[in-house]
Amino acid sequence: MYLFAQGRDCDQLRDGVDGTTFRDVWSAVTSVCYALRNGTPDLWREADSATAAMLPVPSERCLEQTVAAVVRGVVRYHQAHPGESIPLEPGAGVSCPRKLTGLTVVDEQRNPVPGLARPSGPPAGGTLVRLDGYYVRVEALLIDGQQSGVERLGDGDYSPAYFRTPPAEGRSSITISIQDTLDAAGAVRFFYEPGQPSGPGSPTGSPSGTPPGTATPPSSTTTSGTGVPGGPVSSAGTP
Repeated sequence: MYLFAQGRDCDQLRDGVDGTTFRDVWSAVTSVCYALRNGTPDLWREADSATAAMLPVPSERCLEQTVAAVVRGVVRYHQAHPGESIPLEPGAGVSCPRKLTGLTVVDEQRNPVPGLARPSGPPAGGTLVRLDGYYVRVEALLIDGQQSGVERLGDGDYSPAYFRTPPAEGRSSITISIQDTLDAAGAVRFFYEPGQPSGPGSPTGSPSGTPPGTATPPSSTTTSGTGVPGGPVSSAGTP
């Protein structure tokens, strides 16, 4: 959907709205796309209504936050300059930098397991762990800087990815990093703690309240290139 918006492919946006998680956001994007393309007063009224109907986007959803900010900026610019064509310029840099920010131990239903203050599990391995941060597709999972060969689980692009920890083999901890379709910064540690129960879904503890693994916390997420009234409206940069 983001690529359709970036390419101003309004028809593909319209056809894809029903299958999206944030339907209100992508409906607004579709309406603004048609208004930009055809420029009729009726289409701009539809774009205004659809944008006003968008619900607040959770802070950890950088992509949808960026897109929502862009369409709001487009509508505000049109309201301030009715009858004028809207100059669209590519955004500078990356709107949502890809970054691994943490690990969360989860059970077999992929719910966070309460317990210890750090992600940890038994030396035998097999702890199910969620990768937290903002990423598109985890193409490789590195352990201590080396390709791990560890199987990754997930539901596709922009969805949280999971893996099971390997045996400790004498290590007290391992450092996890990822390779995405673009550079993904960040490295986080998983700790092996003797005495913890083994087996899938065992209560090995994890940080509580860690956001799902498809968004960077606001402090490390920038939404550059969003439109503002009174000047050219910039489309979002690379997601």
